Amino acid sequence: MLSVAVTEVASKGICYLHGGSKRCKVKGCEKRAKSNALCRGHGGGTRCKVKDCEKWIASKGLCYLHGGSKPFKADGCEMRAKSNGLYGGHGGGTRCTFDACVRLVTSKGLCCGHGGGARCKFDACVRQVASKGLCYLHGGSKRCKVKGCEKRAKSNALCRGHGGGTRCKFDGCKRQVASKGLCCGHGGGARCKFDACVRQVASKGLCYLHGGSKRCKVKGCEKRAKSNALCRGHGGGTRCKFDGCKRQVASKGLYCGHGGGAPCKVRGCGKWA
Repeated sequence: MLSVAVTEVASKGICYLHGGSKRCKVKGCEKRAKSNALCRGHGGGTRCKVKDCEKWIASKGLCYLHGGSKPFKADGCEMRAKSNGLYGGHGGGTRCTFDACVRLVTSKGLCCGHGGGARCKFDACVRQVASKGLCYLHGGSKRCKVKGCEKRAKSNALCRGHGGGTRCKFDGCKRQVASKGLCCGHGGGARCKFDACVRQVASKGLCYLHGGSKRCKVKGCEKRAKSNALCRGHGGGTRCKFDGCKRQVASKGLYCGHGGGAPCKVRGCGKWA
């Protein structure tokens, strides 16, 4: 049976993949140029007209968060619909083609973790591009304005740890929103599909205890593997960069005793929040 091409014509009777439009001028990038000979990922395209917003226009000169596209049809969800009136976290959009992966496609039929998306052009960096061909650590997005913090700003020029991002609407809760305006502890996020389990999904619709992530390889250990197939207690995860310290990192590459994490704001308290 003959294969029928359904890609939209860009110009000259040819789609952009076959030469019908200009490609991004960044070396190695195969995406279509939007403006200034750059694709969206490298700084091309039109940005939202809301002051200080760096997101791309969806319609009406606005990004999806500021009213430029249809909201998700489920009650209380403010996310942008990807397909079937659903946003990615609730089943909309295309999934990664990698075996058993349920993440959303970034490019080439793959999620960013399996090779999709553009990589930072900084020498030897393999992080995903945030903007301008750079990852957030190499200048692709704004950093948190708190002195010494290297994390990416989410809102109000602050990272999540310092107050940026959206907080749970549950009375008195200051955790980050997972979905529906709620943190995972108050009903936000997807729940494990295992019968009667209320834990948060890790992957494949399952929590880590029911097969949604890898367990620690140490015999008899049921904890989740962080790195090197080990849980934190058995050597997985990131360690403090302070000379000779083997404790877990809290933030900034340091554990709380060496400057990582946030101290309690109550006067005279020396403990960590």
